[in-house]
Amino acid sequence: MAIPGLTILAATLLCGLLGGCVTSGGTASSDDDVDGVAAGEPTVMQQTYMTMDKRCRPVKRPTGVLTEPPRHGQVRMVSRRGKAQYGPGDHQHCDGRIGPSLGFEYTSRGNYRGPDSFGVRVRYNDGEIRHARFKVEVY
Repeated sequence: MAIPGLTILAATLLCGLLGGCVTSGGTASSDDDVDGVAAGEPTVMQQTYMTMDKRCRPVKRPTGVLTEPPRHGQVRMVSRRGKAQYGPGDHQHCDGRIGPSLGFEYTSRGNYRGPDSFGVRVRYNDGEIRHARFKVEVY
């Protein structure tokens, strides 16, 4: 039988050992960010996901699952190099370090113009799970 307080403490300690972060193409991202993409052109979204240990060494990149497909295109998961952006916390000293990251490549239908979106679930090696929603403007 698990003890709730002890389980939470163990999970917190485990998550602190390996830091999962969200990266982007040089700018901080927020839930309100919209990626602009050309119709029919494969485009990797600005926000990517990576993990580093406390010595800023990359560890196995997270995995992802599409939880809500886009209505007007398709998405595939891709590996790419990303720049860490941890912000305040015990991994902040790793900000700016480069490592393998998980990205999402969106391609709209060639004749579509307008807004689209999709949802993903990202799982880090330490078991941490994050959900994200990507907003896209197809021009």
